[in-house]
Amino acid sequence: MVRAWTHLERQRGGFGFVGGPGETQLEADRRAIDDQVIRLKRQLDKVVKTRELHRASRRKVPFPLVALVGYTNAGKSTLFNRMTGAEVLAKDMLFATLDPTMRGIVLPAPDGGAGRKIIASDTVGFISDLPTQLVAAFRATLEEVLEADLILHVRDISHPETAEQAEDVTEILTALGVKPEVPLIEVWNKLDLVDPSARAALDANASGRAQVFPISALTGEGLAPLLAAISLTFDEAKTDRSLTLSFAEGRKRAWLHKEGLVITETEGEDGYHLTVRWTARQKQRFRDL
Repeated sequence: MVRAWTHLERQRGGFGFVGGPGETQLEADRRAIDDQVIRLKRQLDKVVKTRELHRASRRKVPFPLVALVGYTNAGKSTLFNRMTGAEVLAKDMLFATLDPTMRGIVLPAPDGGAGRKIIASDTVGFISDLPTQLVAAFRATLEEVLEADLILHVRDISHPETAEQAEDVTEILTALGVKPEVPLIEVWNKLDLVDPSARAALDANASGRAQVFPISALTGEGLAPLLAAISLTFDEAKTDRSLTLSFAEGRKRAWLHKEGLVITETEGEDGYHLTVRWTARQKQRFRDL
């Protein structure tokens, strides 16, 4: 900062004080930066509290959550806009989406009609070598991912370092504590920027890998197969199971009903006897309650 202000005229001190180069301006700038840091920390605290309230509300809605993650400027917000019709800020800048935005989406059914409803969440862009000062903000805005039933890893497939960026995203997801059983779909975005001479090889590479979908969020190319894959992810095999919950386990019982998993229920002396029908992921979420 001192070097940045060496162009300033020497500030002369009065009454025996000796001023250094730009001393007054430096002190003013430091105070301004400190004030800005305090304001940002307060805003972050509000974001964290707001997200907690939103997550608590979302748990009451029996729809799966799909979180869009990816390196910064991978096109997550553009894809989110394309999927939901929302107008989320789409910018080429770090943390353009600091407060995750959520929207409900009705996926198309195979017959062309309305199908399954999901909730999509747009999250902050990832970067490598995240500065220590930003770690708290980064974690706070990405906690939404831990609630996700499906993760869409959006990649800028036209970027020369797309493989390295993908590795960074994978490492951050692991560090956040995302469970390996959470399904993940890779979205190879920005096909519109891929050189035509490289397109055939890219398509062949994608077709040979499971759960990889090349698209252009800007033009809409490839979106239909992606939406179909998202819908198929939640069409999992379900199993029936008998449960007995004590009267003190009202929260678990309420969750089962809100998720629409209860087939039958009777009340006995030892608690509630239920028959539920659920997927393996729903079973795991129940255990985590």
